Amino acid sequence: MVTSNVRHQFGRRVATVATKTFNCLIRTAKDGLLRKQSVEFFDISDGMASPRRVARLSYNDSISSQQRLDLHDRIVTSIDASGTKGLTLQESLQQLFDSLKRELVGLGTFLV
Repeated sequence: MVTSNVRHQFGRRVATVATKTFNCLIRTAKDGLLRKQSVEFFDISDGMASPRRVARLSYNDSISSQQRLDLHDRIVTSIDASGTKGLTLQESLQQLFDSLKRELVGLGTFLV
């Protein structure tokens, strides 16, 4: 279940998803002052006090900042649906990354 999905100033979005198999935080934010957004995924199964960054999605340069923000909701919905079906966080992310790669949207990378 999507437990929160908040839009912040300066093109940042943060969502949390809680399922039977995992809890995660999804953050779409700029990489730097003059850079466009990317997405980071955190495992928060042990609570918000100890988030563990597990993956990152870097968009193709052709994707505009607005498109990146619009994709945030699609990503959150996808992760939530996969977790509801019983997939692990890693399986959910792999499925998402494969789909976005096929669509030439971006490249996902696991950090653990």
